[in-house]
Amino acid sequence: MGDELSQKEEYLLQLNVKFSSEKDLKSFQDFLYKKSKQNMAFTGLIEAISNEQTITTAIHNIKSNTGSKTSGVDKAKIDKYLQMPKQDLMELVKKNIENYKPKPVKRIYIKKRNGKLRPLGIPTIIDRIIQECIRLIIEPICEARFYPHSYGFRPYRAQKHAIRDITNIITASCKSEQQPVFAVEGDIKGCFDNINHRILLGKLWNIGIHDKRLLKIISLMLKVGYMEKQELFKNEVGTSQGSILSPLLANVYLNDFDWYIGRKYYEPVQTLKRIDNERRKLRWNGVIPKFNIRFADDWVILTSTENEAIRLKEELTDYFKYKLKLELSEEKTKITDLRKDGIKFLGYVIKAEKPRRTPTDKTAKQFLVGKPRPDMERVTEKIKNICETIRTIKGCPSEETKALIIMKVNSKILGLAEYLKFGISSKAFHAIDRRVNNSCLSVWKREYPNAYNQMQIPLKDLSNLKERHEGHKSQTFAIKINDKWIGITMAFLTHIKYEVKPYNQKMTPYTAEGRRIYVNYRNKHKPLPKDRPTIFTENDITQTNGIYNFEYYMNREYAYNRDKGKCKCCSKILMYNSKTCHHINNNLPIDKINKVSNLVWVCNDCYNAIHTGLIPTNLETKTINKIIKYQKKKKN
Repeated sequence: MGDELSQKEEYLLQLNVKFSSEKDLKSFQDFLYKKSKQNMAFTGLIEAISNEQTITTAIHNIKSNTGSKTSGVDKAKIDKYLQMPKQDLMELVKKNIENYKPKPVKRIYIKKRNGKLRPLGIPTIIDRIIQECIRLIIEPICEARFYPHSYGFRPYRAQKHAIRDITNIITASCKSEQQPVFAVEGDIKGCFDNINHRILLGKLWNIGIHDKRLLKIISLMLKVGYMEKQELFKNEVGTSQGSILSPLLANVYLNDFDWYIGRKYYEPVQTLKRIDNERRKLRWNGVIPKFNIRFADDWVILTSTENEAIRLKEELTDYFKYKLKLELSEEKTKITDLRKDGIKFLGYVIKAEKPRRTPTDKTAKQFLVGKPRPDMERVTEKIKNICETIRTIKGCPSEETKALIIMKVNSKILGLAEYLKFGISSKAFHAIDRRVNNSCLSVWKREYPNAYNQMQIPLKDLSNLKERHEGHKSQTFAIKINDKWIGITMAFLTHIKYEVKPYNQKMTPYTAEGRRIYVNYRNKHKPLPKDRPTIFTENDITQTNGIYNFEYYMNREYAYNRDKGKCKCCSKILMYNSKTCHHINNNLPIDKINKVSNLVWVCNDCYNAIHTGLIPTNLETKTINKIIKYQKKKKN
């Protein structure tokens, strides 16, 4: 899209950064998204990135991620920063942004599906905080310019939406002479490892990020290099997989590719009143529609003839080579006839087949529809991993240890079933259950040679995952602990849930309408979490040391939302000058005392009653009991 954008009139907007709460930050992100949609470019982004509310939100996001337990080359973990005084931490982050000198990332390796090792780069915690601050500010700008049919590493989007998009494109054209039944399956050689830094910075500029200070910081991040076996290696190309910004930067890099296909074959620059008319105009000019769907560095382009697919593959080989300095794998970038083999995409095999006969219409339909089924090669690998975990039950010293392994097996079965439930997956589910049951039979025979038959229990009698197993009579293997059966779950219990409609392009976290659509799409009864309020109390000036560290000031805001702004004892609405955040157990160590579960909000009268033991006699019995409960917990 960058090439097209440079041809349009673009306005430069100097930002005036004024926000002091999470709600204000979201309003600012909405503003960035709206103006970016209007082809605005932005300066003054560093001031927004350095804002204390941005830093606080960034630290919370990192803290809630399991990766926060992993340290970088400086061996510091998130707890080090959470336990700093709030103002000291703010000044430290701001100082690092102002005079940015990133540390090298720590290189580790994880095993890929094909047995090869994938390199990951782990930045230091302080670098992660800065990267998350940058992401919070530039993601709305980028989201406004991204291609509608790219789904990887984008908010509110997932693999199921990309799969639904492909099947919808095939099915929607089922009665057309130009039904897209041929696909170019793209594979970029080492996409993340070969991104050209100069080209990437140019694309960030074209997308509207005109703050040169920020571009300099991103440039330093890209070139910082990595440490492996105590040796420093420089990065001339590539983005570090494992860094917070890497997925967003990769989407920025490939966005022009998305729009190159879209503008040329499906999403023309709109000059008429309706986009449908523009697409019709393309068809009148003899352009065969082509549909590009991308998830991170995996992409598929659908077209209606094999010759067009061959020509497009040759065209894109040159495009990636000369425009993006990337190389397509000749072996893995292939042309597929969806009527025969189907494309393998994100763990599914998608084919164009005749629709299933229904009781009301038993005629053999002539048209084709898109059908996604699990890729059984990948499913078999996952099943093998589950069975290996089951075999670790052999020789376990206690029933409790076996129960923990059963819980781990169940989590893997549930995770696999949840991933596959958006396709035609009943056969895959039964394959999982059959193989798992056979492995369990082998293990239970060895562990309980005289009792394994009695340890096959109806699912409804299990004590674990009771809601999932309720009413099901199928038998599974289990062990007994304290008169309760703990057993292996089954994949077929997961209900297949097709995406009813294609992804709603208005669904985004950066507009009020987009968030409302998302709540309705996800679950009308589960609204998004409340914004954290910025809270000030009379004690904030004096509470600056000891247990009143950054974690306390951050988590008390979540506790306030949890308590709905009411006193936990008397349930009165908390007023500005009469509320206190109370530590339930003030004898916990520093890394536990300020967790949300140990904080409650109470009015000053109840707080004094808890700490002095003098409880007014005119209080309700319920309130008195709660005060006594907190007195006891404080003493413990």
